[in-house]
Amino acid sequence: MAEVMLRLRESQVVELARQLSPESKRALLRTLIPELDQFEALVDHGNERIRALCEQRGLDWDSLSEEERGRLIDDLVHEA
Repeated sequence: MAEVMLRLRESQVVELARQLSPESKRALLRTLIPELDQFEALVDHGNERIRALCEQRGLDWDSLSEEERGRLIDDLVHEA
């Protein structure tokens, strides 16, 4: 079986990746980031936890501005 060498600039590879279907993009990410499942699980846990902490304080995470979120996180970090 013959090999074919295809030379592409990195920007071309990125553009081709952008054209992939969502399923193919996910497969590409799994190839590039082997621990993607663990990372996503950690992010999901973090999202659940911050929303629970907000609820305990009578806040709604989704309605907070970026500045308010930053202050909340700063307060939480300094509580511990």
